[in-house]
Amino acid sequence: MDIFSVTSDSLFTLSSQQTAQKENIALRALNTGLEQFSAKQYDLAITSFQRSISMAPTADSALNAYDYLARTQLTQGNTQAAIDTYGKALKIAPNRDDMHVQLGKIYTTEGRVDEAREQYQLAVKYNPSSANRYALGQGFLGTGQYSDAIQQFEMVRQQGPKEPFGNFGLGQVYAKQGNLDAAIDAFKNAVSIKHDYLDAYSEMGYAYADNGQVDQANEVISTLNTLSPSDATLAASLSQYLYEKTQPKMTATYVSELFTPFLASQGPKTSLSAMSSYLANSGDEHTFSMVFQFDKAMNQNSVQNVFNWNIARAGGTGRGDGYNYDMTLPSTEVTLPSTPLAVYYSQSELTATVLFKVSQNATADGTLDPSHINFTFNGRDAVGLSMDQSADMYSGFSGFA
Repeated sequence: MDIFSVTSDSLFTLSSQQTAQKENIALRALNTGLEQFSAKQYDLAITSFQRSISMAPTADSALNAYDYLARTQLTQGNTQAAIDTYGKALKIAPNRDDMHVQLGKIYTTEGRVDEAREQYQLAVKYNPSSANRYALGQGFLGTGQYSDAIQQFEMVRQQGPKEPFGNFGLGQVYAKQGNLDAAIDAFKNAVSIKHDYLDAYSEMGYAYADNGQVDQANEVISTLNTLSPSDATLAASLSQYLYEKTQPKMTATYVSELFTPFLASQGPKTSLSAMSSYLANSGDEHTFSMVFQFDKAMNQNSVQNVFNWNIARAGGTGRGDGYNYDMTLPSTEVTLPSTPLAVYYSQSELTATVLFKVSQNATADGTLDPSHINFTFNGRDAVGLSMDQSADMYSGFSGFA
């Protein structure tokens, strides 16, 4: 056949056949890349995805190849390459909302929150689905645009009233705003819809902890352990956070094995000479000890600073809890120094050994009411929290208060 007799129709047919052949090769390369990706042969997978793209740059297979190429690059830790790959794909198909979301997630991970929000906005522009609106709500949350975030999460809730994600997002925003009661209610709504929504339970626990509701936070930890016994990550993280957020308490007293114990159970008119034979004579002095147990790690310098401790007679309230049961003091009564002699903190035992002196009076008949001596500590724990005022003071009569 004479080459000059080739018609335009035959040329079109030939071109179409060549295009179909290239798209077929591109599709096979994509499938090969997916198999290599599944087998964790990432370098080979990248080569296959790139071949698929080069064979048919504008075909649907190329767009899918771009997507999986970026995912593979992320798996290898090459974040910028993945960003560039999604950028190239979106120049070809700017309406691919799924790729805008994926690129937004990468930017979020990188802390590039403004760029992330822009990608989520484009995703909603091309497809205002509840999933894309949820992503945009997270984008607004990341940039601190809380009103806009609430608007998106409210729309998510309207679009999917039987889905928990709108309530979950609202809870996150309220928690960021410090409206913890509203946040807790929103998380409760989320788990009422999806009873095994672990992230919602976790966020609820953090809100309880920030709201000072320790018992409720511990209940959430128990729920997380029950719902996910094989993965205790969320429960462990929440437990550590609660531990760090909870003010320290003194919880018990012990007898020192090295120093003379101060027997705080002894009542009014206890003879000093009966407390120790070293106080038998006028002007004698002897060092006593009290050992206090803390419920969490403390700041060693704070505990050992004697000026953070106070030793004083209990004040009465008319219920017999005052020093000497609120009765007139005998002339033989001695006074203890308000500041300890020394304090030693054990980091391994979480205990403070408080040492203080007791001095006999001039007539050697001194008396004391050990059960109504208050030992108060106003220092801080290892993360800087001050003492829980419900357990920062001890007396033998009242216990911890």
